[in-house]
Amino acid sequence: MVSSQHRLLNPYLYLLSFAGGFNVMLLEMCGFRVLGTAFGSSIYVTGVLLALVMIALSVGYYLGGRFSQRFGSLEFLLGLIGASVVYVAVVHLLLVEPLLDACYHLRASFDDVTLQHVVPVSLATLVLFGPPMVALSHVSPFLIKLLSASDSGQGTGRTAGNLMAVSNVGSIAGTTLPSFLLLPVLGVQTTLGIFLASLGLVVALGLALGRRRVLAAGAAVAALAMAVGGPATAHLLEKKDEALVFAGESLYGTVRVLRAQEEGGDERLEYMPSRDYVHSTVYPKAPLKDQFTTAYVNVGLARDSRRYLVLGTALGGAVAAILAADPQAEVTGVEIDPLVVDLSLRLVPALQSPRVKMVVRDARLFLREDTSTYDYIVVDIFAGEQIPTHCITQEFFALARARLSEGGVMQMNTNLWDYQVLSGLEQPQPFVGVRHLHSALLHAGFASLFQSDFFGNGHLYAFKRPTELAGLREQLTRRALDTSADPHLRASWAVASLSLVKVPEDRRELRPFSDAWVPDHQLHLKGYIDRYLASLLRARESAEWKSRVEGASPDDLRMISVRHYAAAAASFSPSEPGFKSYLETKGGDFCHELLGWAARQHEDIHGSVARYVHTPVLERCAQLPAAEVPAGGAAPQLRRYAEAATLVDSNKGPEALPLLVALLGDGRAPAQ
Repeated sequence: MVSSQHRLLNPYLYLLSFAGGFNVMLLEMCGFRVLGTAFGSSIYVTGVLLALVMIALSVGYYLGGRFSQRFGSLEFLLGLIGASVVYVAVVHLLLVEPLLDACYHLRASFDDVTLQHVVPVSLATLVLFGPPMVALSHVSPFLIKLLSASDSGQGTGRTAGNLMAVSNVGSIAGTTLPSFLLLPVLGVQTTLGIFLASLGLVVALGLALGRRRVLAAGAAVAALAMAVGGPATAHLLEKKDEALVFAGESLYGTVRVLRAQEEGGDERLEYMPSRDYVHSTVYPKAPLKDQFTTAYVNVGLARDSRRYLVLGTALGGAVAAILAADPQAEVTGVEIDPLVVDLSLRLVPALQSPRVKMVVRDARLFLREDTSTYDYIVVDIFAGEQIPTHCITQEFFALARARLSEGGVMQMNTNLWDYQVLSGLEQPQPFVGVRHLHSALLHAGFASLFQSDFFGNGHLYAFKRPTELAGLREQLTRRALDTSADPHLRASWAVASLSLVKVPEDRRELRPFSDAWVPDHQLHLKGYIDRYLASLLRARESAEWKSRVEGASPDDLRMISVRHYAAAAASFSPSEPGFKSYLETKGGDFCHELLGWAARQHEDIHGSVARYVHTPVLERCAQLPAAEVPAGGAAPQLRRYAEAATLVDSNKGPEALPLLVALLGDGRAPAQ
């Protein structure tokens, strides 16, 4: 007679196969969320996680095949699975934050931008997911051996096929349940608790079938204790931040909102979708104060636009700024994350105005379905730190253009710098992503493009009708000199007038971003200055460097900046920290040369300054003693602009306003 334990063994082994497939995918799905909090959701993070998990599984399959011949018992396999449960409980629930912090700060150890994005996330993936994935991938080889020995007459091939089918069904469940239920509703920690409970109870059941009842009971109790106590303990160990207003998980990732009280009493809210990346800043009671956000809408407000569409509202800073500046404006706000919409309505009361219509929808889907017409469209769409590729293509821009009125404007926060401090000797030429975006906009039918890199984030303005820079600057200048307007807004208008440059028409000749081509691996590399500095450092070795760069005219502002940026890369490192160190130690020499250049200029300097002198350099020049500033030419104007830029970059628009008004003079637009 066959014992009841033996009759139950085969069904149990298939249950174990299902549990193995289920929990491998569940852990991998959690991995995207866990890594996303520290490293974002770039193609690098996705590629590293998928590749290293597959490598871990391959290693596990190989070792499992060997060990199944040497230690072919069910108890050995259950021991491996139990060890993976304990590992996940300790590492994922108790040590994950310090581990991610350590890996995140490891980025500073690398000068190469690609290494900065790949090595830290690879290390975190190996430590967090390598051991449990290797252990769980032992399941299939062991079960094939065990079932082949007990399923007489079926054959190894049929047994393996049955097992792989059951495991794959488990993988399907382990993908769909976390995606549509567990992660959106319960979050990462509780989902990991389900991992611990499901595997722990399966191990306990296997021990019970093997007549190890005491061990089985202990395993069951331990599994439930880890499943319940692990997430609770992890919550208790979380860093307490008094500034934290909200922390949670949504359908689209981690959501954190921080509150700070500034010296003047203004409340500031910051929305952070990852470890240290501030997506947007909002002053609920002074919506125009944040100069970065006000720059999204300043052109629309200067042109008296009335119907606005904001794609990617986040906490609603741009929407609140429009409402504060124009009592007649109507705004449609589109945000894909319903949790973020709920938070914005709760934390920024202005958004509850009847002049605001909030829509929870993907931006591109909204544009395809919407039939309304708008005077001004703001595009501020990010998934973490990255622009979703379907919202940066020629086809997307064509949809947006179709929703604009005849005189309409589309503004976009590209987070892409139009870096122009290059010598022409760089080989190969660095990839400048925003120029391909320019091409996409021109191919989509926009007539005129203007960009401001004042904040280093590529604020782009696309006009449906042909527009001249001189006319746009005149319009912005006139509004900046209007003493009846809000001083924060006046400062924003003034900076736009002084910093906007026209995008050349020949950008159309570059390959446009399209649905068929977006090199998103390039767009996800945020260290643009690192790549440019590395290009300059290589160009510095060229035989022509001395004649073309060092021998350039002292009135060639571009070459002045090229020399100093290249010197920064050579003296320190071709990286943003290296450039900051250069400004701290040798920035005075850079500024003296810039002011000497300005002293020889008697025409408008702001177009050249906007292209070749970046705001961190201006902020360093603002620190020079007044006695070191030449009195002739445009040197006093450059020093004044440096002081104003420093104040504006710190959201002190009213303090910068007298300096900016003096620069704008009697209201005549600066020359193009």
